[in-house]
Amino acid sequence: MVGAPSGYRVFLALLNFLAATAVIAALTVQITDRVLNDAFVPERYFSYFTIQTSLANIFVLVLTGIVGLQSTRDSPGIAALRANFVTYSIITGAIYNTLLRDLPGAEGTYLSPIQWPNEITHVWIPLYFALDWMVNPHRHKLPRWTMIVGTIFPTLWFAFTMARGYLTGWYPYAFLNPNGAGGWAGVGVYAAGIGLIIIALVGATALVNLIHHKLHPGNQLDR
Repeated sequence: MVGAPSGYRVFLALLNFLAATAVIAALTVQITDRVLNDAFVPERYFSYFTIQTSLANIFVLVLTGIVGLQSTRDSPGIAALRANFVTYSIITGAIYNTLLRDLPGAEGTYLSPIQWPNEITHVWIPLYFALDWMVNPHRHKLPRWTMIVGTIFPTLWFAFTMARGYLTGWYPYAFLNPNGAGGWAGVGVYAAGIGLIIIALVGATALVNLIHHKLHPGNQLDR
């Protein structure tokens, strides 16, 4: 991009690196704690939507941080990537804080006394992604395909999770277990509801992006 990034954009880019460091620290502590207590089961730990998106968040935060230090705005592809991970982070935080927080673990499940990693991945990172999207106008207009691409990962994750759960009997989240009180109908209701929320959140990120471009018509963001 022509020109050097503004001081404000550099500041936001540095915050991305700080957020990535926080996620790395949270996951490192979680894994270490589980290993030390003989409770680390990789094929289960890395199956959680939160963990998969957290690992991807590290990449997205570092990438957008680097781009922020080198350019005046995010490209369409980078903007779409960030928009979708804003959505994933918010939905992760919303599900955890409304459905999963303070629930007793399943019998035989290790419950760690170290809770701050959960707060980082389920509260502070979702808040950071949401706030950054609202206050950072240095992005190209979102491509029309943003929403379509954004639904691919959750759909694949859900399909794989349900197929493996059917074969093994293990589901990462109780509300996805068709053997529970709600049965397959309950799973369907949750899946449909979460799907609609994801679509609504992507739409909200697009609206914020559009507002940014309406409020800054003279800043050459579209060139």
